[in-house]
Amino acid sequence: MTITTIVIQNAPYQSDNKAWHALRFAGAALAEDMTVQVHLLDDGVQVGRRDHTVPDGAVNLEELLGELIECGLTVRACGMAVDDCGISADQLIPGIEKGSMKSLAGWVKASDHVMTF
Repeated sequence: MTITTIVIQNAPYQSDNKAWHALRFAGAALAEDMTVQVHLLDDGVQVGRRDHTVPDGAVNLEELLGELIECGLTVRACGMAVDDCGISADQLIPGIEKGSMKSLAGWVKASDHVMTF
């Protein structure tokens, strides 16, 4: 079994689309029966916030992330970053756990691949 850890550090709907590309890859990896886990770090915790304001023509990343969680994606949001961004636990998309650098280190240690976006 291949385990891939994806770290998303960028807020959603930025011009570089890194959060979108990270979630696209996570979905493709799940479709290939890979074990995928996503850690939201820094401004990336905004990807895990409910009630996104979706720009015209953009994919709703909140809906996409929710669907991926239903398909088996494990998601953690850095607790310090969540606090720094002023996000409360009830503002996170259901299924997202608060994580830490220690939990991220455990994931990285157990992973075959680590990607950052």
